[in-house]
Amino acid sequence: MVWLAGYFRWRPLRLSRGRRPWGWLALWGLLFWPLAQAAEPKVVCSSIPPFVFAQQGGYRGYAYELGQEVMRRLGYRGQIRVQPLARANRSVQTEANVIGLWVGRIPEREQTVHWIHPIIRDDFSIYTLKGQPDAATLAEAKALPLLGANIGAANAIAAQRQGLTRVELITSDDANGRKLMTGRIQGWIASRSAVNFFVRLHGLPDNPFVKGLKLSDYQAWVVASLNTEPAIRAQWQSTLAAMEADGSLQRLAEAYGIAR
Repeated sequence: MVWLAGYFRWRPLRLSRGRRPWGWLALWGLLFWPLAQAAEPKVVCSSIPPFVFAQQGGYRGYAYELGQEVMRRLGYRGQIRVQPLARANRSVQTEANVIGLWVGRIPEREQTVHWIHPIIRDDFSIYTLKGQPDAATLAEAKALPLLGANIGAANAIAAQRQGLTRVELITSDDANGRKLMTGRIQGWIASRSAVNFFVRLHGLPDNPFVKGLKLSDYQAWVVASLNTEPAIRAQWQSTLAAMEADGSLQRLAEAYGIAR
């Protein structure tokens, strides 16, 4: 016996043995489909090569393609939202039900998100041009007229911790590399992955950069906002663990020269 809504009251409907309420089940599915879809988190990432970059009208990159694969395995229908670095970090730290594909793990952020899975292990160092004053020590780094880093990024925070104050903040690692090569800045605070990608992207036959003082170790993680449903966090953790086990993460990292 099932119950159907009458005009003013509820009344029972008896089903014959061969009859099944498929029509009503379909109707309930349509009614609750938006609720099921609402559970899918917003997925964001930062537009910084080689993690995410625009190419031929779309996006590519290590973090972007990693996110695409997780979403494919979980059957998601939504799209990854590519945002400037500071906005992407703010989204996952302040909004509900958000997955961030790439957030640097530093003490200042430790309690602001759920840390799901590490995807990058690297370091931030100061890179200078061959034949120009280098930055092998902190004193030499402080003597450089101007350094370049990223707005809202862990490399800028690493510089601040070391007392480096002459730092110009912009949104593009590629622009920092080009500014260093043209003399507009004298040092680039960057990860090995970012520098190696720049050399490959611009087809430089010889690496023109000198790695100097290491400011900090660096890890980037896939993260979830604090009020993301535990079931969603568990799905991302298990899927990323499976990608570690089947070699997917390592192959993707190697394709982009990512340090893991």
